[in-house]
Amino acid sequence: MNSETIKILLVEDNLGDADLLQEILEEATASEFEVTHTSYLRDAFDRLENQPFDAILLDLSLPDSQGLETLVKLQTKRPDFPIVVITGLNDEQLAVNAVRQGAQDYLVKGQLNGPVLIRSLRYAIERKIAEIATRKSLERERELRELKSRFVSMVSHELRNPLTTIVAAAQLLEQRHYQLSEEKKEDMYRRIRKSAGRMNQLLDDILMIWKTEATEQRFITSRVNLTDFCQAAIEEFREQLGDLKSVENSAEHQIVFNGDRHCRSFAEVDRTLLRQILTNLLSNAIKYSPDGGKIQFELACEEDRAVFEVKDCGIGIPESDLEKLFTAFHRGSNTQGISGTGLGLAIVKKSVELHGGTIAVESQEGIGTRFTVVLPLKVERVQTQAIGIQENS
Repeated sequence: MNSETIKILLVEDNLGDADLLQEILEEATASEFEVTHTSYLRDAFDRLENQPFDAILLDLSLPDSQGLETLVKLQTKRPDFPIVVITGLNDEQLAVNAVRQGAQDYLVKGQLNGPVLIRSLRYAIERKIAEIATRKSLERERELRELKSRFVSMVSHELRNPLTTIVAAAQLLEQRHYQLSEEKKEDMYRRIRKSAGRMNQLLDDILMIWKTEATEQRFITSRVNLTDFCQAAIEEFREQLGDLKSVENSAEHQIVFNGDRHCRSFAEVDRTLLRQILTNLLSNAIKYSPDGGKIQFELACEEDRAVFEVKDCGIGIPESDLEKLFTAFHRGSNTQGISGTGLGLAIVKKSVELHGGTIAVESQEGIGTRFTVVLPLKVERVQTQAIGIQENS
């Protein structure tokens, strides 16, 4: 048997017909085909789970399944396999219905010979490959349309709000400049600065994603004391925490940091990307905890890796959203009324991957969320690779 061998699963309860089909293939093409035979549909399912096959020759009348229902069951269970129906019935309508149900071909046993059977199997395999490729292409086009729709919706919403604030504040300053107190003027300036900063951050996130999609993102390592780095990141985050409090809600949040003393030694990380990871996770923890409360931020070092954990007691993530959690511009179904772009976790995930690390999430809706990031303490070499952003912020 060589690498060109085509593996066929023959599902046929008539042993005489099964032997004849195997002989036809052996005589016509020597060892080109490798046939595995089973007489029951249930056994066929077991074989498909445990062995690789290229195509299926299926008799519709089996001891445990009869007629087109046999094809439907197999097609439903394994839609990725090309199926050629073989039957003793020369029924044109049955043949048409079989093809409509997903069979690649329909062959009558009494009319079979080597060339016909081989051609049918080869064409079935090629057609299924083309079908799968077309389906993937259409699925990709659908995903791109959805991505475009989410992008347009997010940009129009997230830019319009701060822009409206800027315009309103500017008009008030222009029209009532001499009537406003200095305190009120400073409040208007502060609103303008804050809104402009929010717009600038949004544009920075968008540019980072599209830039890294199209070009290579450099990964530059630095020797960092992780405990000091985390504490500094929290301090830098304090001002943002104040902004979130005044813009999003009036709830009180507290970040509690617990650093492992074993993390005092230096690690090799990309400072910019690590800061992105930490600030996005902390920002999300606060943003999606509208009632306030404690944000637990823990750092532990285990042999050759660092473990970062951010835990909140917020709204949690619905189970249905977990699959697309790290997809760009995707937001949780329970985030209505909470501003966000759906970029933060996409950036976090790719920043983690560039470090050669992993990220995991545990969440229960209405209870809270825990993110765990594991990064190697030492990167063997400076990495240069493209980031392909794939979720929720």
